[in-house]
Amino acid sequence: MKCAFCNGDANLHVEKTIIKYRKEDFNIHKLFYKCEMCKEQFTTNELDDVNINQVYNQYREKYQIPFPKQLTHIRERYGLSASKMAEVLGFGVNIYRNYENGEVPNISNGTLLNLIRMPEEFKKVVMSKKNIFSENQFDKLIDKLNRLIEKEKSNNYLDRIILDENLIPNEYSGFSVPSIDKYANMFLFFLEKNTNLFKVKLNKLLFYADFYHFKKTGYSISGCKYQALQNGPVPYRYDLIYDYLEQNDFIQYQLVEMGENLVEKPLPKQKFNNSLFDNAEFETLNTIHNNFKNYSRQKLVELSHQEKAWEEQIKHKGVISYLNYAFNLSL
Repeated sequence: MKCAFCNGDANLHVEKTIIKYRKEDFNIHKLFYKCEMCKEQFTTNELDDVNINQVYNQYREKYQIPFPKQLTHIRERYGLSASKMAEVLGFGVNIYRNYENGEVPNISNGTLLNLIRMPEEFKKVVMSKKNIFSENQFDKLIDKLNRLIEKEKSNNYLDRIILDENLIPNEYSGFSVPSIDKYANMFLFFLEKNTNLFKVKLNKLLFYADFYHFKKTGYSISGCKYQALQNGPVPYRYDLIYDYLEQNDFIQYQLVEMGENLVEKPLPKQKFNNSLFDNAEFETLNTIHNNFKNYSRQKLVELSHQEKAWEEQIKHKGVISYLNYAFNLSL
């Protein structure tokens, strides 16, 4: 980056600092450029977004306030407009729309929004506001809510404990709403790019993609958690994830001889769906592929062992915080 003041060369720096928001202190990794010639510091709009989103995201996590994408998902799930949702909840006419667009709710509104993520709780609110619906609208909404309540009871194990879209994003999900479809297609992307890819290297590519994207944007791509294990960072409960992907026809296995052993090699069973990813996410996937396409399994494992995230978490096989470790990534 060229300096905005003297046109000299400016390098990216990361500095731990404290930002006050709504009378509370939040620790963030502040990103900024510093000129090597005039020593001036400056930021860009992109860096400003990463810096302030670290604050907003921690505030949402602390008070269990749903994130904008979750609010849109909640409303669409219930089949209501933003203005109707605001009316049901007793907000001003544009408030729900503003929250979907990124405005951070206050704690009391955030508590209510967190509550109505559950269809059975939203049903209670709707029942108390029956007068704002026509009889036909009310009956249709109650029927929809009853079906959603039954569906939630039958959610599979993976949805509940690993990639639960209903959970409030946090530092271990990279402040992104978990998405099994998006995560499955990250697998497909790397498997299509490399026809000789095995689980160990694939796990590292997934880790680097999510953590590198967080370093650039303040959000992971998939919302998946990662854990420090012997061969480096891996998706949390990756054995269940691989089973799910096989059972749902995202991948299949081919047995390959490696020395005296037969090893399962994952192969794509579907085409990569790039429509699930925005331009920045797709750019990240390509960056990770291009950076590591010539790395052997062992070389990538060794690199991952040099990451602070692995060094500090391997002793207790801990789940890795994006917030604490992504900005220290070697990329």
